[in-house]
Amino acid sequence: MSKTISYPSEVFPGPPTVSLSVPDDWETLTVPGVQLAVAQPRVEGRFRANVVVTVQRFGPEFTLEAAKNGLEQRKASLPELEELGTGEIDIEGTTWVASEYGYTQPGRPTVVQAARYAVISREDVAVDVIEIVGSCGAEGAEEEIEVVRGIQDSVAITGL
Repeated sequence: MSKTISYPSEVFPGPPTVSLSVPDDWETLTVPGVQLAVAQPRVEGRFRANVVVTVQRFGPEFTLEAAKNGLEQRKASLPELEELGTGEIDIEGTTWVASEYGYTQPGRPTVVQAARYAVISREDVAVDVIEIVGSCGAEGAEEEIEVVRGIQDSVAITGL
């Protein structure tokens, strides 16, 4: 005897739809393992500000606290980390862990990142962790981080 299982289905729900509003001149990118990626136009000699979105599936027991712990572990591995702030924010009824920080790799310019994580329940069979990470170079961070935050704040999640 055998049975047929399928994706998407009630037992294996399809991924959520994630939408962002981005500046008209930003370019879409195709990046392996990333569901959405955009970047500002390329300027020779400058770090290209960008925003990437990933969605990962976990078991139903995975929590926002576990996502936050994963973020802290990831940040701990970054060279010359400067913590700018971490907390929770609400966007359209969804709680996100939000963290902003800078880091410097030897021989490279300092990068400022704004990372956000949400844990979306999928009818008690799974959770989807949505990660939105925006990055910009420190030399233009004051202006560019505001653009990155605006993109992150525009997130809409549907298809649940």
